[in-house]
Amino acid sequence: MKRNSVGTTAGRPSLRFLLAFLTIPAVWLAAAEKPHDKTFDTTREPLIRVNNLRGRVLLRGWDKARVHVVYTVVSPRVEVDNEVLPESGPAERLRFETHLLDAKLVSDDQVTDFIFDVPAGASLEIHNRQGSVVVEGMQADASLQSVNGDITVRDYSGHLSVHSISGNIEVMRAAGILEASTITGSLHFVSPATTSLHGSTTSGRITYEGDFSPRGEYVLSAYSGDVDILCPPSASYELTAKTLRGKVSNSLVMNHRREAATPMEGASSLLGTHNTGKASLEITSFSGNINIRPQ
Repeated sequence: MKRNSVGTTAGRPSLRFLLAFLTIPAVWLAAAEKPHDKTFDTTREPLIRVNNLRGRVLLRGWDKARVHVVYTVVSPRVEVDNEVLPESGPAERLRFETHLLDAKLVSDDQVTDFIFDVPAGASLEIHNRQGSVVVEGMQADASLQSVNGDITVRDYSGHLSVHSISGNIEVMRAAGILEASTITGSLHFVSPATTSLHGSTTSGRITYEGDFSPRGEYVLSAYSGDVDILCPPSASYELTAKTLRGKVSNSLVMNHRREAATPMEGASSLLGTHNTGKASLEITSFSGNINIRPQ
């Protein structure tokens, strides 16, 4: 019987050819899902840059002068590039970037998950477009960005800038300077020791749980979402709270409390001092409610 060059019989694919064709994607996927494990000797304060397309990025600070990274690429259509500078000696800068091998082939499986252990004094520039970012135990400046992923930061000291479009942001036990913003996500601050905190969201909710540092500046702004402040009775701050279409509710005893004049009907505001007013607390919302109560 006549056979052609691609392994067909009478114009139909042979069983061997079909089996080989069907197993190719599985082989590619198995190879793509194999974790990559790398270690780089660095200075105590390197700059770490990560630019990821989709997936999870976890960074943990440790006391070693090296970076250990384990990453898993799910799709064979995604590749990870890394750059180390200088090329010899302890690295001062490391860059990890994922890119598509074919920009026309876009699918949900183009996931790369990273787990980093880095020097606690490393500076971070993390951009994860479609995924979450978690940072723990760091002591330097950091810029964290995501399009629709959640961002979580724990036990951080330094200048921290966190931004997401639709993801939620949670920062726990941060010290230093903190800037956080999201458009449709919510903000959650837990036990901060910051000297300056600016948080804003358009349609999400803002929750602040904890005390305020003496001489600290805290500015919280929500357009349509509510703002909830839960602080200990011993907290000391000067308060300015204003909402144009919501209500200001306060359960703490205020000194020199007064309602500010409001130009719009239905607007609500509260100015006053709690205890000796050591910190400055400014809260604004357009249509959301502002709630202040003891922790």
